[in-house]
Amino acid sequence: MIEDARMTRALELLGYAPDDRVLIIHADDVGFSHASNVASFEAMLRGSLTCASTLVPAPWFMETAVLQQRHPEADIGVHMTLTAEYATYRWRSLTGGAGSTLHAPDGGMWRDVAGVAAHVSADVAREELSAQVELALAMGIDVTHLDTHMGTVILPQYLPAYVDLAVVHRLPLFLVRPSDRRTRALGDGAAVYQAQVDRLDALGWPLLDQIIHRTLSEIAPADKEATFRRMFAGLRPGLTHFLVHPAVACDELDSMTPADCANRAADYEVFRTPAMREYCASLGIKLTGYREIRERLRASLPSVAA
Repeated sequence: MIEDARMTRALELLGYAPDDRVLIIHADDVGFSHASNVASFEAMLRGSLTCASTLVPAPWFMETAVLQQRHPEADIGVHMTLTAEYATYRWRSLTGGAGSTLHAPDGGMWRDVAGVAAHVSADVAREELSAQVELALAMGIDVTHLDTHMGTVILPQYLPAYVDLAVVHRLPLFLVRPSDRRTRALGDGAAVYQAQVDRLDALGWPLLDQIIHRTLSEIAPADKEATFRRMFAGLRPGLTHFLVHPAVACDELDSMTPADCANRAADYEVFRTPAMREYCASLGIKLTGYREIRERLRASLPSVAA
């Protein structure tokens, strides 16, 4: 049973009991490729995914926007992006020109979190992250939430801007309430993280109770379905964000990310049908997406503000 009253905020907002198991099944990296767009929209509209988020600077983002207009029921957030991790498949920031600190020497965004942290100031990152949300809205994305690509915006120097954007736009965000173990892992950033959690608590914002994110290369493609079923069967009470990276297997995807092509294709196969949704229902797990959380959050804000 969840004993900390703060941990029941998300469940209370959604109308569930403290002991309910509520699951978000989320696709990361929409807009990364045509293959990811096809897979994620199919799995959201006809399969078991409940929501997804899009990389706004990525080359196939505009197709994502078109698909959102065709399928307004699709639940899509902004995958806040300061990295472009692939060796030959590169994208640039929205706000940085030639020589910008947002870019590695080859002109694309930095390939890893360490590169961003070493070169990108908090102010420069804030401008870029804000531009990504604004472009998504301008292109017709009904932005339901904010989350993070490669975890970069969770770094202490960028976290306040991430939270600010969620509050300004009245959006739920990918941020987990820290356990003692997670707080220790945050090291010097723990104080900043806790300050932002306390701020969101004071505003009545829902936070995640658990996240399951090691689902890409950490699990062999042939083992994914059975492993995911075991993960769901062992789900703890609270609001859990479970993320995957579905994409349709093709030569282009294999060229862009040969290490992960088979893994992404396996995620697509597992979630393209309603089978996993039905399995969760058989376990008594409640499924939700971020649009439902956003609408309930926005409806609660006047009373919170009063």
